[in-house]
Amino acid sequence: MLPFGFNMKALEKMLKKAGLKVYELEGVERVIIEGVDEKIILVEPKVLELELPGQAKAYQILNPKEVVKEKGVEEGQEVQEVSEDDVKVVVEQTGCSPEKAKQALIETKGDIAEAIVKLQEEGC
Repeated sequence: MLPFGFNMKALEKMLKKAGLKVYELEGVERVIIEGVDEKIILVEPKVLELELPGQAKAYQILNPKEVVKEKGVEEGQEVQEVSEDDVKVVVEQTGCSPEKAKQALIETKGDIAEAIVKLQEEGC
C-alpha cells in the first residue's frame, strides 16, 4: 500500500498524466543502496523507470518484500567472510532470508549457533 491513499495503478496514472513515461522493470530481485557507513538491500521490490522526454531517467522503488540493513566496515576493521554453507544452515534453522542470515553471521563473527539464536530472538 502506498502512502496518501494511492494504489499502484493510481500512482502510475498520475505519473503518466504529468507527462512521464512509466515502465515497470520486470524480474528485479534486489536493489542495493551502498553508503559509506551502511548498505541497504531491498528484496524483490517493484521498480518503475520514469522518463521525462529530453530529461534524465529516474527510478521509483516500491513495496520491497524485505529491507536488510548492513553496517559498513570501519577503517582498519577486518572484513568477515561468510561461507554459503553456513548461510544455508542458518536459513534452514531459522527460516530467515539468506541476506538476514549472512548479516547475523557477520555480526556474530561466523558463530553459527549464536547467529541462529540471535535471529530466533528477533522473531525471524
